[in-house]
Amino acid sequence: MRRVLVYRKKFLPKSETFIYEQLLGHHQIKPVVLTRQPPINRIQFPYHPVYVLRQLTGLSKWLRRNRIKCLHARYGPAGLDLLPFARKNRLPLITSFHGFDASKRVRQNQMYRIKLKRLFREGNAFTVVSNHMKQRLVQLGCPAKKIILIRSGIDLRKFPMQPPQPVIDDRFRLLSVGRLTEKKGMDTLIKAFALVHSHYPHAALTIVGDGEEKQKLRQLIGKYGLWQHVKLMGAKPHDVVQRELARCHLFVIACKTAKNGNQEGIPNVLMEAMATGRPVVSTYHAGIPELVEHKQTGFLVPERSPSKLAEMIIQVLSERSTWPELVARAREKVERQHDIQKQRAELEKLYVRMISRK
Repeated sequence: MRRVLVYRKKFLPKSETFIYEQLLGHHQIKPVVLTRQPPINRIQFPYHPVYVLRQLTGLSKWLRRNRIKCLHARYGPAGLDLLPFARKNRLPLITSFHGFDASKRVRQNQMYRIKLKRLFREGNAFTVVSNHMKQRLVQLGCPAKKIILIRSGIDLRKFPMQPPQPVIDDRFRLLSVGRLTEKKGMDTLIKAFALVHSHYPHAALTIVGDGEEKQKLRQLIGKYGLWQHVKLMGAKPHDVVQRELARCHLFVIACKTAKNGNQEGIPNVLMEAMATGRPVVSTYHAGIPELVEHKQTGFLVPERSPSKLAEMIIQVLSERSTWPELVARAREKVERQHDIQKQRAELEKLYVRMISRK
């Protein structure tokens, strides 16, 4: 099997299941992971082989010794790291963009933005998870013909369609999952839930995730007197997320563009919720409207608007008779566009095409 180097500086943060899933299941290609520090979360991501090179100075020799035929950088900065080695060893270079590397980093670091122009000129291919991100790369100077849309995908076997949960005495269970960071909009969600709670006093909100905004969110929960109704579970493994999705009635994530410009791609957990058969409410943010079509596969509101988010949640909770048709459409869309096996196959085709072209 032909060997492709997949380079991720840190292998692998808990939230990057989307990278791990695309390492698996290939038939003509063997991905070989290279990282710059000892791997983390090995129980969650038990991949082999994973090599550690703290410095890249000897990488050319290493590439020849390991018979690498193609380079795949995960995130824009990693593409810049690999570009000189791609040129020196005449190897095709694919760079995948995922979010901050096409938004926050560009805004914060002018030198990075300038260097990207060279990467776009000399790199062979660039993958994105949404058309929104494709347009962003074009605006930054990447030739459109070099950009390939390979959507994020989930393992549908892990997220079977679940029967709807019964609702007793309006005891609705709302769920959100994501890092407690600004762009996830958990503060917007808690403010909105305070309004929802005035309409549905028996409703409860569970938030799974951890991050730098945890203390801020705790203060918000206290401010609105919601400790009996909002639960911060902390970061949890994937099987707990699956269980919570099956238990909830409605999934909500209020993503927004952070003050530093940081944006999402498309959160995988939205696909997981839709596959599970749960109605979703989210925002008109980045690539999310490509997955969640308003009133067709879910519901959308503007970013940073607790009142509009609350209004939409209240409306959705009051119209449960419409849920079966909507969640069926949502499941079908995930099966069609976000099945990890289909997206892996697209990535493998790209690998083979790049190696054959060389």
